[in-house]
Amino acid sequence: MTDQGPPPRRSARQPDLGRRGYNRQPTPDHPREERPRPERLRRHERPERPDGWDQYAGFGPDTETDVPPWAGPSVYAAKPGGTRLRPPAPRPEEYERADADPWEGDEPPQWPEEEEPRPVAPAPPARPDRRAGRRAAAARLRKSRRRVLRWTGVAIVVCVIAAGVAAIVTHKNSTSLPYVTSLQKGEFKSVPNTCRVLPAATLSQYLPGSRSTVQAQNSSTFSECSFTVDSKPNFLVLTISAQSFEPFAAASGDGSASQNALDGFSADRGLLAQPPKHSPLPKATIGPLTGLGKRAYVAIQLEHTGGIARDVATVAVLYHNAIVTVTMSGQESGGYGPVAVGTLQADAQAVARLVLQQVRAQPTA
Repeated sequence: MTDQGPPPRRSARQPDLGRRGYNRQPTPDHPREERPRPERLRRHERPERPDGWDQYAGFGPDTETDVPPWAGPSVYAAKPGGTRLRPPAPRPEEYERADADPWEGDEPPQWPEEEEPRPVAPAPPARPDRRAGRRAAAARLRKSRRRVLRWTGVAIVVCVIAAGVAAIVTHKNSTSLPYVTSLQKGEFKSVPNTCRVLPAATLSQYLPGSRSTVQAQNSSTFSECSFTVDSKPNFLVLTISAQSFEPFAAASGDGSASQNALDGFSADRGLLAQPPKHSPLPKATIGPLTGLGKRAYVAIQLEHTGGIARDVATVAVLYHNAIVTVTMSGQESGGYGPVAVGTLQADAQAVARLVLQQVRAQPTA
């Protein structure tokens, strides 16, 4: 049984004066009346309690000898702080042996004897279902066919892709271009070195005296060289140039190398006939030449610059895609000259013929 403390004390609050029986606040209908106040209620006198009454916490001594039925061993006592206490441990003799016979001292019950089960003969092995085997074989056949079809389709796709790639890589445009892109048969691949095209004896014939040589440019397709004699009364200058042209799409006609050379041949003749503004050379007198290449002309100019007079004879020859140009000039002032224009023209034609022979010996397409 748990301990209980003393009962709670009564409240010492004063009674509410607004309750019935006490004076209320005066109003016009109910003026204040002087009524005698009732005596204050007081507590009844309590009898004196005997000494030592609190040692049982207000319940008195426990005179009961038997424990009530609800106070079993499952109810644990609690300390004043609220901590529950465990019940006392049972005595050793109260433990039951684990191997004790539950029927010790009593007659064990009797049960009717059960009959032993008879051995059951094993069931005969199930016969294989032929239809199930056929269905499995048909399923395997269908899977095999699907696998074959699938891989066949993959192989076909791969072959088509490979054929497309090969066609793209090896495809050549069969449509012919409107212009020529390579050298045609008979067209020259290169030109000779113009500084070496004439032997020394031939040069001495046309340029008597000591000479100076200047190589202006030299490549496989264009070469230009100048020879000068400065010994009074001769001041002569011989300039030789040879050039082979390549196909050019912007050229007139089919854009071949020969057509490109013809355009350059015509452009040079136009500059001689109509020199650019502020040019020191006047307009040339141009005449055709026969027996030199496919086309040839000669141009004569009389130059006067800074009080110096100079006669210039130019011979140009066109042969396939090569142009040979020879210029022979002689000064006629300052103690030099005079040199006949006919001599200059004849010498230029002779040198052009020799150079053209060397050009014909060059490799062709």
